[in-house]
Amino acid sequence: MRTILILLLFGLTLPCLQAQKEKLFNGKDLTGWSIESDGQFSVHDGLLRVNKGTGWLRSDEEYADYSLMMKFRFLEPGANSGIFIRTGPDSKDDEGGWPTEGYQVQCRDTLAGEFPLGHLIPYGAPPFEEAFFEDVLRETYKQTGKWNTFKIHCEGESVKIFLNGKLIGSGESIKKLSGHIGIQGEHGLLEFKKIILRRS
Repeated sequence: MRTILILLLFGLTLPCLQAQKEKLFNGKDLTGWSIESDGQFSVHDGLLRVNKGTGWLRSDEEYADYSLMMKFRFLEPGANSGIFIRTGPDSKDDEGGWPTEGYQVQCRDTLAGEFPLGHLIPYGAPPFEEAFFEDVLRETYKQTGKWNTFKIHCEGESVKIFLNGKLIGSGESIKKLSGHIGIQGEHGLLEFKKIILRRS
């Protein structure tokens, strides 16, 4: 009986160990990240700042299936950035200097237009099926200067994007199944904190 209980307890705790959180940003410096294409990224008072500029910040490690959580706030109206997922290591040799392949979750202070906040964009990656819920985005978004929370869940050919706990978009039939995580610089002034990953 005792052996059975031990096995049951071990079976219950194993998934918890496998899903352990990983801090991708330590709040002190850019350990674990590389600045690409002369991007303007720095750390101040425990916050990761995108100080306008272009280029991108690339995770040193590659990831496949995971939930990525982060808090962000726009420091000026219309500030523009993006979260790269399943992204290749190479950058374009152009004005932006962004990745040559992968996907971007739009992180721009806008709720309308072609690419609103949370919209999933391919970067040299195969096309996919997208759903986007603009009404939910408008209900859950917190205005410029306030902290918002992204959760980006990647599992197999599916990507789901949550803003402040609400599903605002998804991509299906995603064909690039692993890669780096990145933060884009696109002439925006904004900050990030509590960048946490939980592997699936």
